[in-house]
Amino acid sequence: MRRTILTLERFALRWTDRSHASLDALSLDGVPTELIPFALALNDLLARVHSMVDREKQFAATVAHQLRTPLTGLTLGMARLAEAHDPGAIQAVIRDLGEATQRTSRLVQQLLALSRLDPEVRAGLPFVSVDLVHLAREVGETFQEAALQNDVKLELLSSVETLIVLGEPELLSEALGNLIDNSIRYTPSGGHIVISVNTEPSRLSVSDSGPGIDDSERDAVFERFVRGRAAVGEGSGLGLAIVKSIADLHCATIQLSASGFGGAEMTMIFARDEPRCG
Repeated sequence: MRRTILTLERFALRWTDRSHASLDALSLDGVPTELIPFALALNDLLARVHSMVDREKQFAATVAHQLRTPLTGLTLGMARLAEAHDPGAIQAVIRDLGEATQRTSRLVQQLLALSRLDPEVRAGLPFVSVDLVHLAREVGETFQEAALQNDVKLELLSSVETLIVLGEPELLSEALGNLIDNSIRYTPSGGHIVISVNTEPSRLSVSDSGPGIDDSERDAVFERFVRGRAAVGEGSGLGLAIVKSIADLHCATIQLSASGFGGAEMTMIFARDEPRCG
């Protein structure tokens, strides 16, 4: 027993000393056969911590890169405002600052959504019963003013009064919000956007009369920081990547097709038996 415990203590000291300086796996040389499972478990923990630190570094770099441009724009806008004397010029700068602030706020919201989709965080997210019809109506109402400002008709169509799925409400709202926001951005004045809720299987769709997405880009647009050739205005290229990650978490699939209005249709299709993945 003393010999076994002494070996265990030596390995524990090696693990403690090494973990302060490096997260690389420890060598199993000299470790008794009986302690191999324990040593492997510790090395697995080191690997998970190493992966988490790498993701944190990548996320911090992403935040710094994505916020640099809008914050610079806000700083320059404030300088323009300080130098403006004509009331018309002042109002124009204020409008630009308001739009820049909204874009920055949206970007921060998307980055926060990405942080919640980290594997170490999302495993503990509580899943509850979510009514897709209620969620679609609630999220759609928040975009009604933006649609009106763009002279776009936004409506909700549902084949049922309620449709319950298991999910994380805030993340599902974020996914739907990204789809609606994309449609509003790309749908021209006088266009049409429809949020649809249907069964068999349970699915949530957003279709529009915009330019659509070319077949050659239908996989790439779900990657982070990728924007299609038809992209207009400023954007981060995060919206559809977040939608894809949220769908994956809910064991749902994203189907991209042409809409009945000639634009794009994004459909989140929920699995029947698996409420959570990842």
